[in-house]
Amino acid sequence: MKKRNTILFMFVVLVSISFIIGCTDQSKEVNKGNRDNSGLSTIRYGGQHYPGEYVLAGDPGIWTENGISVEHTLFSSGAENNEALISGNVDINAGSDTKSNALFNAMPGEVVLIGTLQRGNRYSTIVRSDSDIESWDDLRGKTIATRFGTGAESVIRKYYDQNGYSWDDFKYVNLKIEDMSAALEQGQIDAFTAWEPTPAIAEAKGIGRVMRTYGDVSLVPVCLHTTKKYAAGHENEIVHFLAAHLDKAELIKNNPKEAAQIASDAASAGGIEIDPLAFEKIFERIDFNLDIDEDVISSIKETGEFLVEQGKIKSVPEIEFDESYLIKAKELREKGSY
Repeated sequence: MKKRNTILFMFVVLVSISFIIGCTDQSKEVNKGNRDNSGLSTIRYGGQHYPGEYVLAGDPGIWTENGISVEHTLFSSGAENNEALISGNVDINAGSDTKSNALFNAMPGEVVLIGTLQRGNRYSTIVRSDSDIESWDDLRGKTIATRFGTGAESVIRKYYDQNGYSWDDFKYVNLKIEDMSAALEQGQIDAFTAWEPTPAIAEAKGIGRVMRTYGDVSLVPVCLHTTKKYAAGHENEIVHFLAAHLDKAELIKNNPKEAAQIASDAASAGGIEIDPLAFEKIFERIDFNLDIDEDVISSIKETGEFLVEQGKIKSVPEIEFDESYLIKAKELREKGSY
């Protein structure tokens, strides 16, 4: 009887030990999160349909070569992208200067700017390629399309304020970005103002030509943001993530034709046909460096002041930024080891 009890006791102990070990292993899996072979957590990144984002989408090896795994989602609008970060559905997001102001207003003291994606001549006013229109004076009283509530509207209004024009000098229509080129080609509008790649697509197809770009009016930087809470526990992930963006920017600068083909293939895979020539034009026109400098911060604040004047936001938020991640990303690339 004692022997049976001893065997039964040992069996129970073994089962208990196995259960404890199993729970411990499961706990380890839960606690370590979704990590790749480098030991870094997968980053959930909310991008947008910007030119450089197509390069990343077309060459995901840029992420893996930098030792990072990324769930790369392209949102159709900056508002959706901001909401994804606010709700915790992405870890890092990208947004224009107008959306940076909106984000810092929505999460004061909780978010930080960690880098930029692009700046300069991001917006263009396009007229028909066979048109004799050369300036905004020639467009007075004519029909112009833009997307209301976007950076395109903001940059036009800034230009008008600086040059003595009024919004009412023109007949404006609120048009979806994907419909602008066709509307111009069919003569439904006389011009449109939009962000890249739409202007370059119209150029590459021979539909339109650039009447004016607006890098001299506003720098309109696109910025990378994350929450302070995420940054506090994921410095390495952010550093490797920015290193990948630096590689992307270097590819665009040094091999624009290759980058253009990669971007074109990625757009096609997503159901959008964009000629590589369009991307080449974009890569010549826009500055893709990641640096957070005084010009970037000043431009974001100036946009905030303008948005307050326009009644779009109630106050100019404090823009918080941290250059340390980008500095470390540059050092990481110099070492050449990830």
